Amino acid sequence: MRLIGISLALALLAQPPAVQADPGRRLAHYVHYRWSGGNEVPAPVLGMTQGRDGFIWLATAEGLFRFDGISFEPIRAGDAAGSEDPPTAVIAARNGDIWVTPRRSRRFLVYREGRLRVAAPAAPEWIMDLAEAGDGAIWALTASHSAEVLRVAGGRWQRFGAEHGVPRDDALSLLVAPDGTIWVSLCNSIIRMTPGAKRFSLVRETPRANGRLSLDPEGRVWLSERGGSYALTGPGGRGTPDRPGRPYATDDAQIRGAPMFDRSGNLWLATRYAGLERIATGAAPGAAPEHFRTSDGLSSDVTNRLFEDREGNIWIGTEKGLDRLRPSTLRFEPRLTAPAAFGDKLMVARDGSVYVGQARTLYRVRPGGDPVAILTDIREPQSLCEAPDGAIWVGFGTHILILQNGRVRRTFPRPEVRSIIYDCAFDAAGDFWISAAAGGLHRYRQGRWERMYGATRTDGFTPTTLVRDSTGRLVVQWSFNALAWLDGGTPTLRPIDFGNAERGVVTLHAGNQGDIYAAGAFGISRFHDGRIERRRAHPASDNSRINGMVQTHDGDTWLAYPKALVRMRSTDLARALTDPSFSPPVLALGAAEGLVSRPHSKSQLALVQGGDGRLWVATETGTMWMDPRHIVRNTLAPPVEITSIIANGDVFRDPASVTLAAGTPSIEIDFAALSFADPRRVAVRYRLDGFDKNWLDPGTRRQAFYTNLPPGQYRFRVIAANEAGIWNREGAAVAFEIPPTFVQSRWFLATCALVLLLLGWLLYRLRLAQVAGRIRSRLEERLGERERIARELHDTLLQSVQGLVLRFQSVANRMPPEEDGRAHLEAALRRADDVITEGRNRVQDLRVSDGSSDLPGLLKERAEGVGFDAAVHVRIVVEGRPRPVHPLVSVELGRIADEALFNIVSHARAGAVEIAIRFSRRELGVEICDDGVGMPADVCAAGRKPGHFGLVGMHERAARIGGTCSIESKPGMGAAVTITLPARLAYADHRSRRRLFPLPFSRNKDADHG
Repeated sequence: MRLIGISLALALLAQPPAVQADPGRRLAHYVHYRWSGGNEVPAPVLGMTQGRDGFIWLATAEGLFRFDGISFEPIRAGDAAGSEDPPTAVIAARNGDIWVTPRRSRRFLVYREGRLRVAAPAAPEWIMDLAEAGDGAIWALTASHSAEVLRVAGGRWQRFGAEHGVPRDDALSLLVAPDGTIWVSLCNSIIRMTPGAKRFSLVRETPRANGRLSLDPEGRVWLSERGGSYALTGPGGRGTPDRPGRPYATDDAQIRGAPMFDRSGNLWLATRYAGLERIATGAAPGAAPEHFRTSDGLSSDVTNRLFEDREGNIWIGTEKGLDRLRPSTLRFEPRLTAPAAFGDKLMVARDGSVYVGQARTLYRVRPGGDPVAILTDIREPQSLCEAPDGAIWVGFGTHILILQNGRVRRTFPRPEVRSIIYDCAFDAAGDFWISAAAGGLHRYRQGRWERMYGATRTDGFTPTTLVRDSTGRLVVQWSFNALAWLDGGTPTLRPIDFGNAERGVVTLHAGNQGDIYAAGAFGISRFHDGRIERRRAHPASDNSRINGMVQTHDGDTWLAYPKALVRMRSTDLARALTDPSFSPPVLALGAAEGLVSRPHSKSQLALVQGGDGRLWVATETGTMWMDPRHIVRNTLAPPVEITSIIANGDVFRDPASVTLAAGTPSIEIDFAALSFADPRRVAVRYRLDGFDKNWLDPGTRRQAFYTNLPPGQYRFRVIAANEAGIWNREGAAVAFEIPPTFVQSRWFLATCALVLLLLGWLLYRLRLAQVAGRIRSRLEERLGERERIARELHDTLLQSVQGLVLRFQSVANRMPPEEDGRAHLEAALRRADDVITEGRNRVQDLRVSDGSSDLPGLLKERAEGVGFDAAVHVRIVVEGRPRPVHPLVSVELGRIADEALFNIVSHARAGAVEIAIRFSRRELGVEICDDGVGMPADVCAAGRKPGHFGLVGMHERAARIGGTCSIESKPGMGAAVTITLPARLAYADHRSRRRLFPLPFSRNKDADHG
């Protein structure tokens, strides 16, 4: 619900957490809630306590449970003998341990760190009551006809029986007084053992009294027995009673559950068949208790245990369930429970009295008093107004009745209209006005009725709500669209802006300085100095309807909504009406504060303030009241606990840190926000650090679910705020880790990376093999083509030329020696022989398969054939084991060497030349270097000299055989030409199958030598 578009950021009241003593509070002034029936709650509830963590722990016939206000969580322990027995008693120790005693096994169990475990051996009999002493020892009372008291400490118990002063009788209750004294009540006596004593002593005989012990807020020990309830000691559990008098008249025979004093000093008693009893604090001696039974909503009249939690809630464990009572701010008034059909009529007189008109009775409530019936046996009062002389004018269906000083002064007929009276008012002249919607507007003056402004018309004139402003003018809702100011002349009309809301009857309130407020489902408008200021509800709905408004002398404005009474400062309301961006702080009182019934939907005046400051609210079930100066608020931030982590079927209860199984697919994290005043209005936010970017709101759900979390370390945090908006920002946290599976681990990633690298390397090697194969194939093709050309040249051209030469030689031989033509012919034949020799040399060059695999020898021949000067030292260096080189490769390397050596001879002016040949397993390298003048930088960078093609040819020849050629040179430091070829292309004996997948560290006969 959005209240007139204003954020419900609750204004907090500075009140202590404990509920303050309120002598005027009756048992009816508590908000009651119960858990009973079906599977909602385990029953019967036999014991209750609140742990240091904030949980309510319940010992029930169905086992041990802890309760967070929303769900009941069973606590089991498979490894603790007897833990599945129904527990008979439960207590929360100061160190946070929860002690519980099962009935059948009789062992002492303790809940600690998420587990229920055995703390001490089995007792002689089952345990009916537990208490903790100042030294941390647990005292237990056995249930038998010969009672025994046990002191449990250090994993064992010490027995106190008849030989220690404990009478042979049925024990009933046990407590530890503030001074450390152990008190025990039995059917016929009261005993105690003071600190340091070794045995119990008799305090008094109580024949057949069946007394139960309790402690009041000041530490007095009380006894509730058949004769009543009275104090046994003074404050602190010492001395004699300081408040003598007759016992409170509590039930004389049926007290069964332990009595209890709350922090306000009220005495509560659980009875066997009479439900709940309460003696209010400060009650007179001999006072009889108030009762709360199943007829009032209690889950069962068979009540077993009582408990007050840290927020001041009273818990009742019964045979059929669990009940909670909380002091309410809005108080139910037992007399005002017969509402009128259209809602109780409320009116405040000038003397501060509040008049309440119900279906059959008119009540008057004087300031500080209770409702008193002043008019009975009536039928549905329709309007209430106070005349200038203080008389009360009451409108009924047929007449008007005038009350003066609580007595009927006179009656007279009302106008003949076919409608109820919507409202009434007296104008500045003292005339009486009533509005009757379709029946029009009527004025009573000088003993007769006048119809004002004629009959209702088609223009919408249907007068309803009616008020008198601070200047004496009457203001009426003229129609569904407008208000009218009546000042003796023509009415002044001003529109009502309903926005998107349904048009209807509005609530009118007269403020100071002539202001008029109009409110409804649309929001609220103020008519001020001729201006209209408004604040719309977003969205407009039935829940945003305002049907009551009060402005107090303290500067507060109260608004009645269907689900809450809302308070804000009147100055904040004025600002909100003019500044749409302003959201004033407000206080909202709802069901948790006692508004158990909504303000009456048919009333336009559902809220008034009496002269004593109390607010009165007409609801659907009657009229309630509250004192704005005594608002019960919960100022305790709620404890937050992470109750469990559930993963892969494993439950980790109350975890601090958890390491889950590797690859856990889904996680459930259960948590609790432990505020019991109104658990459904507790706000919760949670966040998984490292995963959630923002805080998440689960609503009333108390679980968080995560799926497909990646491996890593996480921290889950929860914070919460109670119904009053007080946050526990520290909250609770749990760290957990999800280890990676093998496929999520770094080892797997490394393995995948290694496999990918290996696959890439294999593909690379395969590609190299394919390229080398294609190059080798092309080299073989070129070699075959060269040999074919060589054969063709030899078998055709050279043979033909040789034949021609022989024929010309035969001709020459027949010519005379002295003939000039013979000399010329023989010269031509010598030239032809040279051509044949040159041709044979070229044919031989084309046929490179013979003797060309010896690369060192080839290069030596080429170096010798260049014709270096004798002063130039030429050295050939062979690294590694020489291997035969592919013939075509040797040809190309020879050509490259020729060009490089020629350049040295022609340009380098070198003093030394070195030819280095490196035979390695992976490649063949040839380096030709000199110590000459070097090459110009621009030629070296460009890889060529303009107009010359020697360097370009070297690169092209190297690329043609699948190698690379690089030239390095610095001026004055010589030059170096390096040719490198892959082994698979260079060597004639290379076996590609072995070279494609070489094994590391394998022995290889082709290993390098150096």
